[in-house]
Amino acid sequence: MIAPFGYKSGRFIKRPPEQDATLNLLDGATGAAKTWAINAKLISLLAQGYWPGGIGLISGNSKTTVKTNLLNDLESWVGSKRFHYNSQNGELLLCGKPFLVVGAKDEASWKAIRGSTVGIWIADEVTLYPQSFFDMAVTRLRLHGSRMYGSTNPSTPFHPLKKNYIDNPEKRANGDFWYEHLTLEDNPNLPEERKDFLRRQFVGVFYRRYILGEWCIADGSIYGHVLTDDIFYTDEWLRENHPGLKNNGGHAARFLAADYGTANPTVFIDIYDDGDTLWVDREWRHDSREENYQMTDAQYADKLIEFIGPIRAEVILDPSAASFAAELNTRGIYPTDADNEVLDGIRFVSTMLGRKKLRINRGCTRGVQELFAYGWNDKSAARGVEEPIKSADHFPDALRYACRTKINPWRLAA
Repeated sequence: MIAPFGYKSGRFIKRPPEQDATLNLLDGATGAAKTWAINAKLISLLAQGYWPGGIGLISGNSKTTVKTNLLNDLESWVGSKRFHYNSQNGELLLCGKPFLVVGAKDEASWKAIRGSTVGIWIADEVTLYPQSFFDMAVTRLRLHGSRMYGSTNPSTPFHPLKKNYIDNPEKRANGDFWYEHLTLEDNPNLPEERKDFLRRQFVGVFYRRYILGEWCIADGSIYGHVLTDDIFYTDEWLRENHPGLKNNGGHAARFLAADYGTANPTVFIDIYDDGDTLWVDREWRHDSREENYQMTDAQYADKLIEFIGPIRAEVILDPSAASFAAELNTRGIYPTDADNEVLDGIRFVSTMLGRKKLRINRGCTRGVQELFAYGWNDKSAARGVEEPIKSADHFPDALRYACRTKINPWRLAA
């Protein structure tokens, strides 16, 4: 059963496709039912027999996110007899109509749709697409009646989607573009306790975007607004307040995370997880520029084994550090590939810090310095691209790998 829609979503879904613009966008808060409404719009179009021709295109940040965000619900709505999906090649037959599912994650993604003629384009997480993919997909809408129906959370106000479409009155005036902004209050199916849960998941710029639905700049310090004194602890404080946390066979799990570099510094961090909070206890680093010598993978492996100590622990490593991983394999250490999504990882660490679910030993002096210095790249932001400054980012990167790889988001639900 499909739940009732709010006024804005219902108006969008029920509007005849002939009255839609070529490009149609829902943006706003997470939990505002944007994707739900896009799915319902697609089913409505197919039920009306609206099909301009060509193929349908369904895109997202990856095929996995498309499956999670869109396809699972679509299959449950139309039934397995009307839903046939090949996850290998992305071909989908939906209610007898051919669709192509594409992950638009990198600059090469546009090649998957080159030469296609698209009648209906369902676009999830639009602001995450490379501009080359978005531009190519727009040119594929070349049939009379071709339509794009997209959804997204807000991003930087310098994003091309914001500058070229949302803030461009000419696009709306000539019928090229239609836009609706949704908030948590526009979803009548979201109870107050669920809204409160969502509000607890974000802090800082991510709260403004994902909860308030604002297109705002991520500038200045990345974690500065959540780095309060009580996040940092000392060995003495830990012994007094959490005796036994680090004892062998105690109640805390232990793992390590590594940010590996050749010319850049390599950092190892030692972490304990008591089931509620992560405790970052020690760090080790080597900076070849400061030390005036470059270590080999074998030397780094020796240092990591020494850092781990006599009791083995899981090691989380950026999957791009293939040569170091291979060296560790020869020592009987098989690292876990880190989830290295940057913005998702930053958002997650920021939430953990804000919720006091991540605590850091003051003895990690260089790491603490890097956390305070870790900042957004203003020059990139002006181009609509958000990324940290690639300096003083080694401890933050290792921390991001650990949190995003090991901690289930539901841990932050309380």
